[in-house]
Amino acid sequence: MKILFIGGTGNLSYDTSLEVLSQGHELYHLNRGLFKDKTKSALQGDGPTIEGTSLQNNPLNDVHQLTADIHDEPAVRTALGNRTFDVVVDFIAYTPEDVERDIRLFSGRTGHYVFISSASAYRKPPVHHVITESTPLVNPFWEYSQNKIRCEERLTREWRDRSFPMTIIRPSHTYSKSWLPTAWTSSDFTVAARMLAGKEVVVHGDGQSLWTLTHSRDFAVGLAGILGNRAAIGEAIQITGDEALTWDAIHYTLAQALGVEAKIVHIPSDFIAQIDPDMGAHFLGDKTYSAVFDCSKLKRLVPTFRTTISFSQGIRESVDWYLKDPSRQKVNTHIDEVIERVLNAWNRAMGVL
Repeated sequence: MKILFIGGTGNLSYDTSLEVLSQGHELYHLNRGLFKDKTKSALQGDGPTIEGTSLQNNPLNDVHQLTADIHDEPAVRTALGNRTFDVVVDFIAYTPEDVERDIRLFSGRTGHYVFISSASAYRKPPVHHVITESTPLVNPFWEYSQNKIRCEERLTREWRDRSFPMTIIRPSHTYSKSWLPTAWTSSDFTVAARMLAGKEVVVHGDGQSLWTLTHSRDFAVGLAGILGNRAAIGEAIQITGDEALTWDAIHYTLAQALGVEAKIVHIPSDFIAQIDPDMGAHFLGDKTYSAVFDCSKLKRLVPTFRTTISFSQGIRESVDWYLKDPSRQKVNTHIDEVIERVLNAWNRAMGVL
């Protein structure tokens, strides 16, 4: 198949690109072309490599690059030319305006359009902790999720009214080699740095709610099996692993991989929201509640999909990746400062200070 990824080098799309290439498909990336630029700069000493690759052995060298900013529609049309695709996957559509643009760009240009939504769109608070595709989409807390819901609604109308050949994919918390999943942030070293420094880390609630983590290499098998699958058109499909861990277990496993003890402080999500409303929306709109997924639908469509990478294995790979190069160990100073503010406020409220 001839497949176009909008994006292509991110947390979800990098390993999916490798999976698609391994299956012999012809793959195009439409993005700003920064991946090879950053990798080249890294070889010249200007920064870390992306996913630890070099230009010489970069497995994405077989990808056809179309360079344009997806938000610049005329530039995208120029980059696309008269090409058509069997499948188009947009990994970076977040708003209804993004979806409207994609409908304009790809109606009549692809036989299958795939939108990456989010499992955070499911009803919060949940009525039941086991989630299926029929679970209602309602999230009164988090704008990110509300926008994903609106995107899904727009695509569903386009499918119903004009037979636009779309599929909605709902991943949950997916991580890759360069991610360290935590309650606060996953794409940097912030919580790990706190652990290594012997600082306290905050886990929301009592740390016992269940959370599903999926490695991007497993996710890639599921998504690749959906692409061009006629039975998936018009459907919403969630792609998550089978392993559900408590938030305490997630943080203790990270600490064990780092070779330190986790100093966990449990603080209610409502309290976090009082101190920092933005992070409060993040917790109340997603991570506060147990999330266990029934992926029977996916497994019917893609019988080869299964969990092959446990969190203990995946987090060890991620920790090793970070520890090999100190320049990768970036701390989100804003999140770190919020954690400190929350801890200080909690200690005052508890009479510790």
